[in-house]
Amino acid sequence: MGALLKLQCVLLAADGEDSLIQRVFGLDAQLIADTLIVACAVLFLFLLLSYLVFNPARELLAKRREKVVSDLEDAAKEKEDAIAFKAEYESRLANAEKDADEIISEGRRRANKREEEIVSEAKEEAARILARTEKEIELEKAKARDEVKQEMVEVAQAMAGRFISENMDKEKQADLVDEVINEIGDTTWQ
Repeated sequence: MGALLKLQCVLLAADGEDSLIQRVFGLDAQLIADTLIVACAVLFLFLLLSYLVFNPARELLAKRREKVVSDLEDAAKEKEDAIAFKAEYESRLANAEKDADEIISEGRRRANKREEEIVSEAKEEAARILARTEKEIELEKAKARDEVKQEMVEVAQAMAGRFISENMDKEKQADLVDEVINEIGDTTWQ
């Protein structure tokens, strides 16, 4: 634009100084045409720059804006997930304490039940041992009674044999022994 103005100035210098002053401040067809050409060139450059630079820049900014919005949405979703995970963790922690209490109480119940079973088995075993011991005692008592009866019979026979040996025969002696045993009876030995 400056070169064009210089060119005009040189051309006008040839016409004279008065015409230069008129032309610079006057509106003629050439000035209007030049202004229109410059305006068209500026418009063309604006459209060309808009197509080549501004539109890609706008698209880049739009993509960047979408990425920022997407990142914000992802961050919000991750925050919600973290809050949900924290709540689930806290509930599991509370449930873990309850589960531990339940496991402990179940263990105690089982231990008490096992204790009762062991005590019951021990009582049953003691009762069996006691019953077996009582049977053995009864057998020993019966055996001792038989032995004492035999000894008594022998002692009675010996005593009776001294007193009656001459007057009694074996049949009378057996009757006498049976009579003594019946008189002494089972009640004497208990």
